Amino acid sequence: MLAKKFALGFGLAIILPMMIHYGVSTFVEQPKWGDYQIRDYYQRHKDASPEEKKELQAKRDRLHDERKVKEKHFQKYLFFAAIPLGITAIIIGAFLPIQAIGTGLMFGGIFSVCDGYINYWSELSDGLRFISLVFAFIVLIVIGYKKLESKA
Repeated sequence: MLAKKFALGFGLAIILPMMIHYGVSTFVEQPKWGDYQIRDYYQRHKDASPEEKKELQAKRDRLHDERKVKEKHFQKYLFFAAIPLGITAIIIGAFLPIQAIGTGLMFGGIFSVCDGYINYWSELSDGLRFISLVFAFIVLIVIGYKKLESKA
């Protein structure tokens, strides 16, 4: 029975952040690296004249810039979905009476928050980083205190 509880909690912890990530990508296009590459670039560059090399490089730079803009757009939406949904999952999981589901939701929420931060961290201002991390920290402390206090 313990193995089944572990499997359920582990499954929820893995599925929740993936569900949030791909839920966001359903509504906001996540750029694919291959869509912003020039086919056979290195061979074409090697065989090109100096003017063609400049054109190829300019096209490559333009595609790179387009991909970066679309990545930032996607990452912003992922951040603003993953953080509140992850924190909500942590809160719900902490107070659910079914331990395996609660634990899975808590870990899934933590992983979701991490997914949101990892993808958008470089774009956040220091103030927003600090405020959002303080909020997440306080939520975890309050939940830990309430749960441990009620058992004591």
